[in-house]
Amino acid sequence: MDHHCPWVANCIGFYNYKFFMNMLFHCSLTCITIISTSYPVIARTLSHPDTFDYKVSYFVMTAFILASVLAFIITAFMSFHIYLISCQFTTIEFCEKRGDDDSTFHTKQPYNRGFCRNLSTILGYNPFFWFIPFCK
Repeated sequence: MDHHCPWVANCIGFYNYKFFMNMLFHCSLTCITIISTSYPVIARTLSHPDTFDYKVSYFVMTAFILASVLAFIITAFMSFHIYLISCQFTTIEFCEKRGDDDSTFHTKQPYNRGFCRNLSTILGYNPFFWFIPFCK
C-alpha cells in the first residue's frame, strides 16, 4: 500500500495505481473537452449578452469556470504523479524524503529503471492499453 486517498475512498497501491492514473487522465481530458467545446459559447455570450437567456448563460459560464479550475488542479496533480512514476517513488517515499537535505536519494533509488520501464511497470507492457482501465 502506498497511501490512503480520501478522494477515491480507497488505498492506492501497486495493484490499483494504473486505475488511479487512468482516473486522473480521463478526468483531466473531460475537463479540457468541456473547456474547449464551451469556449465558443462563452465568447458569444460575453460579446452579445442579450442573445441568450440569462439562465443558460449562467450555467454555461459556471460550467466553464469550474471545468477550468478543475482542469488546472487535476492536470497539475497528474503531472506530479507522472513525476513520481518517472523517479519510481511512492507518495509516502516522496513525503518522507522531501525534507531531507541529502540529495543522494534521487540518484540511489534502487527501483528506478528509467522513465519508459517505470511507466510500463505501472501501466502495463502494451502502450495501446495504457489509457484503458482494465488489468495489466
